[in-house]
Amino acid sequence: MWKSIESMIGGLLVLAAICLFIAGMVLRLVASPLAGGWVTEVTIYLTAWGLLISAAGAVAERDHVRADFFLRLVGPRFRHGADILAVLAGFAFCLAMAWFGLKVVQFALAWDERGPSFLQIPTAWFYAALPVSMLACALRYIADLVVTLRSGPERADS
Repeated sequence: MWKSIESMIGGLLVLAAICLFIAGMVLRLVASPLAGGWVTEVTIYLTAWGLLISAAGAVAERDHVRADFFLRLVGPRFRHGADILAVLAGFAFCLAMAWFGLKVVQFALAWDERGPSFLQIPTAWFYAALPVSMLACALRYIADLVVTLRSGPERADS
């Protein structure tokens, strides 16, 4: 069912966003004063967090996009080396994105940026999804690197 805790959390956040969005539509139909821009704002926050948190689950299960056509034409030792390089590149990318994302969060906090609805949710909460997600992905890449190094070229055949 759920392959990782990140996938479960991400799925629940997106499900909450869908439910809130539908509730907002119903509230607008009945012209309720509760139907305002806050529904859209919170839905966007939940969706962003849900999708970005799920990325770590994709890394854990190797479900992320991977161009491996060429790797199917070469031997297991070359594939193993390519797997190691891919994990290291993914790890470096995630660390860089986490660092830059943290800078954006710090900037939003320094300027006290807030959402447009009456809730006035700090946008730093929205921006924080990126560094949190990328750190979770980086941790998953470390785990993948350990497994790849321990298994050797045999894993590259699977």
